[in-house]
Amino acid sequence: MLGNLKGRVAFVTGASRGIGRSICLVMAEQGADIVLADIATKGAFEVAKEVEKLKRKALVVQVDVAKRDSVAAAVRKALDTFGHIDILVNNASVVYAPGRITAEDGTDTDEDWQYVLSVNLLGPVYCCEAVLPHMKERRYGKIINLGSVAGHASRPRHPSGLGIPNAYPVSKAALLRYTKALVHQVSEFNINVNAICPSMVWTPTPREQIEEMIRNRPELANRDPHDVYLETRRAEVPLRREQAPEDIAKMAAFLASEDARNVTGQCIHVDGGMILRD
Repeated sequence: MLGNLKGRVAFVTGASRGIGRSICLVMAEQGADIVLADIATKGAFEVAKEVEKLKRKALVVQVDVAKRDSVAAAVRKALDTFGHIDILVNNASVVYAPGRITAEDGTDTDEDWQYVLSVNLLGPVYCCEAVLPHMKERRYGKIINLGSVAGHASRPRHPSGLGIPNAYPVSKAALLRYTKALVHQVSEFNINVNAICPSMVWTPTPREQIEEMIRNRPELANRDPHDVYLETRRAEVPLRREQAPEDIAKMAAFLASEDARNVTGQCIHVDGGMILRD
């Protein structure tokens, strides 16, 4: 389920690792030039080298998506370099405020709420508002927001202690609502807006959470973090397996292509059936 992206330019936030990295590489494989937008430029430059090995152009722009001025400057730099942006992927996302990896008690601090909502919700809003005037003028655009199965329904905390607090699912639920609202504002300009909802994806964030859990639980000492992750989460997924970042990236490439020209306003689950858990 991949589309031809030859001649397109994709602006991808949170591009330095995990799902963002995979989206950059898969879209580059399909012919797109990539703007790697991230607050962590060291990792983004490494991914840019991988993009260039695929014979595509890569531009790294440092951006704090929680700040409107930072987003606007990054978009201007991308337009100055490539002349157009065809695809916007709002992938940058956080679970807690900086410095926190897990919360055994399942609570969110004021800092968590403010930071998570500013990155996960306002970040995509700022990126869309910065890119949309250009897309409207060209009467073309593909916007893809990375949601989460957590944005649809709550779930009890797992006995392992690995759970998702309130700010994260609330931010993703709001992002999905924003996705649908935006459709009515931009469809007349030939702009598609969709969301992808993953569930169990082994990326640096869950790895860090599991490693923290292992450090705090003597009974898990010397266990492989990935094995622990599978044990704590796999039962929630009907297919009984995790999704790879590439699974999400391939769906993003499809939605960014003309093969999906009549797909808009959708929340597509690449989650192994986890949405059915309720």
